[in-house]
Amino acid sequence: MPSSTAENTNQLPPSPSPDISNLELQIALLNLARQLAPQTQKRHQGIKEPDTFSRGNPDNLQAFIFQYQIYFRACEREFLEDTDKIFFAISYLRGIALDYFEPFINEPDPLQDFDFLEDWSAFVQKLSNVFGLYIPEDDNKDAIVAIPFPPEDKTVTYFIQFAKYQNRIQWGDCSLQKIVKDTILPRISEELRYSKEDLSTFKELKRTVLKIDSDHWRRVSDDKQRQQTACTLQSRLPRNARPKQTQPSVSLETLDPNRPNHPSPSLLRKPTDS
Repeated sequence: MPSSTAENTNQLPPSPSPDISNLELQIALLNLARQLAPQTQKRHQGIKEPDTFSRGNPDNLQAFIFQYQIYFRACEREFLEDTDKIFFAISYLRGIALDYFEPFINEPDPLQDFDFLEDWSAFVQKLSNVFGLYIPEDDNKDAIVAIPFPPEDKTVTYFIQFAKYQNRIQWGDCSLQKIVKDTILPRISEELRYSKEDLSTFKELKRTVLKIDSDHWRRVSDDKQRQQTACTLQSRLPRNARPKQTQPSVSLETLDPNRPNHPSPSLLRKPTDS
């Protein structure tokens, strides 16, 4: 009969493998914590857990970050520290994205401080710079200036793209107005010069530009409608009742620009009496 000491030894969990990295241990502990917190899961059972992220789908990084912002706000009591948020997010990384952070945790440089492992904003910026199409602020500033103004399309398409970057960089009215004024078409700039609208704010400038452009395209539409109506009415007229298109007269001078303006002597010679 085996001794109690042997029984206790058999019941002990296996010792961790020396090959397990600190990162894998952190992830295992986080997963275990989620499994051992039924009360937390019940309290937030209506909140969907965030998706995983790998380098294979960089287009999803913005959605990945946004999901965590929602999740952390819904579970504020469980994520009081930025480090809790960071390692929780790392536990949902896969593939190359997970491999990238492993050396910083498993073999950290004692002479360096990695702020992206301590500050959530720095962690998000690191993900953005390395893996994503979630454009950092400096790129947003370049992108908003480079938005082309559509010459053959309505201005509203320009301001849709403009708003996407405007909400990220948080520039003041003067800077936003300058970008728009430097980009809009000459026909709009000309009308702005004579506009009596209040253009002291970006909001009013945007509203005025949209109105000017809307009036322009309405005039274009009206002109096309009138031309189509005139062509339709003309096609319904009897052939003999249609207005005749007169051909311009062609003079000798037109055919031969070097021809002298005075008549030929032969034309001036009087006929001789017979």
